[in-house]
Amino acid sequence: MPDIVRQSFFFDGLIYASIARNLAEGIGTVWAPQFSKALFPVFAEHPPLMMWLQSLLFRVFGDTIVIDKCFSLATFGISLGIMALTWDRLSGSNSEMRRSLPLALVLTIVAGRFSWAFANGMLENLLIVFTSLAVLLVVVAYDDRHSRSAIRRMSFVALAGLATALALMTKGPVGLFPLATPGLYWLCFQRPRLADAIVDTLLLIAVVAMVFCLLWSFEGARGTIERYVSIQLLTSLSGERGHAGGGLSALRTFIRVLAYPLVTALVISAIGFFSRGAASANTGRREAVRCALFLAAVGCSASLPLFVSPRVSGFYFNPSLPYFSGALAIACAPVLLRLLDGCSERALRWVQSMLAAVLVLSCLYVAMEMGRPGDDADVIENAGKIAREVCDGNKCHDLISTCGSVGQNWRLHGYLERYYEIALDSASAGGPDYLLAGNDCQGDLAAYRDTGVDVSPNRLLKR
Repeated sequence: MPDIVRQSFFFDGLIYASIARNLAEGIGTVWAPQFSKALFPVFAEHPPLMMWLQSLLFRVFGDTIVIDKCFSLATFGISLGIMALTWDRLSGSNSEMRRSLPLALVLTIVAGRFSWAFANGMLENLLIVFTSLAVLLVVVAYDDRHSRSAIRRMSFVALAGLATALALMTKGPVGLFPLATPGLYWLCFQRPRLADAIVDTLLLIAVVAMVFCLLWSFEGARGTIERYVSIQLLTSLSGERGHAGGGLSALRTFIRVLAYPLVTALVISAIGFFSRGAASANTGRREAVRCALFLAAVGCSASLPLFVSPRVSGFYFNPSLPYFSGALAIACAPVLLRLLDGCSERALRWVQSMLAAVLVLSCLYVAMEMGRPGDDADVIENAGKIAREVCDGNKCHDLISTCGSVGQNWRLHGYLERYYEIALDSASAGGPDYLLAGNDCQGDLAAYRDTGVDVSPNRLLKR
């Protein structure tokens, strides 16, 4: 994941980090967060939980891009840790399934835009933490290796409801899929009793509803919810803001993000099919199959609602990828483990040495990339040039007019605000002293002179 140590960020990640920094500096509030003075002066695109949590780190450690990257890295590690704990609970005494955990983790990491999202500070990162935690808590509640007390079970289910509510507060209704977990667990494992699964589902819904009602009772939170529903949720569901529709388009996106784990599992299975040493891999594994079905079912509960949404991107499927990858790992792990068990000790040592060498080289490569601009090097450089021109000592002109298509350069918007707290706005009479003109600018620039700063293909002018 070299991208996580580079400066480049996807525009959405720049927005969330800038809002978090602004909250730490007292700009905007948790219920009315602000990206910049000109763009999203009141940010209503998503619930504010992740930005608020990240702002706590900015309050402690100050404004540094290290916070952006470390926050993403922390959510990545926590997500994989929760996945490992869920795997441990599901596998029980099944040693074969326990040994296949590394394969499940690898398939998850290489799936779709999973790693990309963590490198770019997306909301899905924290969403995965809370939804995975909710699923884990339900699995723990139904683990009959320990006490079968109804109080114990319902306590864990209530905590799962709280985690689901936090997921809802992170990215809206897409975080509600853990509500289906008790029913899916019963379908796949035939435990606990159906009545218990129904009661637990109702308990999950009740906890989420209680948290929602509590928030609704506060005027600030109520305003945030109303803005989010009207500006983001309803317009997205109606297709007004859709850019990649559901249906077949969503199916193609889903297949694309799951391609690497699926192809890997198929290749391993094909090798096993043609390998005499793995001929026994298809023996019955009832409990493991149930685990695979459960993981696949949870993955479906997280992804199927996206198929009816008129607005779908590849990283929207990220919360479902650990479950599909886990199911594929269970399906092909017996073949891989038997192939490995059939290798000589010398061959295994050679493979381990090669993997260790690859790991060392990868770490060296990541270390060399640390702090480099990355894919957006030109935009980051231009943002720095603009800031050096418009800033005088500790004081900056925090608003710059734009003319032409440069006003739609969202990456430039993002880097100027995140690094320098400079906002870009459309040109207006009597506006800011500085104007950033694109090469397609058709406005009257007679009142401005060129500063001579090279920010091609644009020009930085001063009144």
